[in-house]
Amino acid sequence: MSTPTDVEQVEAANTAYYEAMERGDFEELSGLWLAPGDLPADEFAEYAEYTANAEAAEGTEDGEDTESTEDNGTTGGTRNARVGQIFCVHPGWHALTGRGEVLRSYALIMANTEYIQFFLTDVQVSVAGDTALVSCTENILSGGPAPEDSDELGPLVGQLVVATNVFRRTPDGWKLWSHHASPVLAETDEDEADDTPA
Repeated sequence: MSTPTDVEQVEAANTAYYEAMERGDFEELSGLWLAPGDLPADEFAEYAEYTANAEAAEGTEDGEDTESTEDNGTTGGTRNARVGQIFCVHPGWHALTGRGEVLRSYALIMANTEYIQFFLTDVQVSVAGDTALVSCTENILSGGPAPEDSDELGPLVGQLVVATNVFRRTPDGWKLWSHHASPVLAETDEDEADDTPA
């Protein structure tokens, strides 16, 4: 049997992400996200330094970035965010940064969603070196908690979302570095009438 290509490995990592969400498997989902331990030793040291500097900057009165500019013209925060910080934007949410915020958001979603299923369409995968980009349309069917007097699922809701997932190659395979999902607004009959030429 042949070795899977990078594209096939990224597709498998992307599928594993959505399957973990469907099962509500928080532990598996957490393991799919990039963690500092997934980084090479030199990049992990940079990440640890960045984290320490970020925590120190939070203690400053004015809250401004106190990091100095590196010789390459970028701030230490910009350079180090590139090596290990994870990012996530859920539909309708503000941007979440760091493992704590990102994983807490998934715990909240899983705790408040009885049922979720993703039907992915328009999947496009691009790999450049150790970074991969997946864009797709998430056709989501979800249900909230059951009514108090019933064992049935709450009402099912459909949603169409466009997502971009960025993966990074690690010694343990491709890990999710960033997830950005935006809702697709449905056209109404009035919108369609407005598009009709006069």
